[in-house]
Amino acid sequence: MTQTIESGAQLALHAMRRASLRDGTSCPVNTEKVVAAQLAMRAFAQILLEGGRKLHLGEVGALEATPDERTMLNVLSSAQNDDREALVAALRWLLGREPSDGMIECARSAAFAFAAVGWTWGKPEVKRAPEPLYGMKPVRAVE
Repeated sequence: MTQTIESGAQLALHAMRRASLRDGTSCPVNTEKVVAAQLAMRAFAQILLEGGRKLHLGEVGALEATPDERTMLNVLSSAQNDDREALVAALRWLLGREPSDGMIECARSAAFAFAAVGWTWGKPEVKRAPEPLYGMKPVRAVE
């Protein structure tokens, strides 16, 4: 079953997939703000692609997003909705390690570049673990 992805998300995935090919060619839309969003997304993609963990990306032009691409869209959504906890959690998954402040800022920059064009995403629905049972130590984020 194919799920429809909105145009902003399609552009984000297109930029990510093109960055992985390292050819930097053709964006379907060429307004100044859209090009700025695409360039911000490519900078974010380059950091992810050099981050160490192998990402599973779809083919250029494919309509369905892979799980890694959906997590990347959650990063953008979390940044746009100022949910730092979800942003860091998604980046941890994508990078396979603790994200640096520079990585977080790069993700926020890409997210706000898309917001400037009018492509915003609602707050992601991230399933969070329930509170530990009474007497158990809580799980803390890796610092």
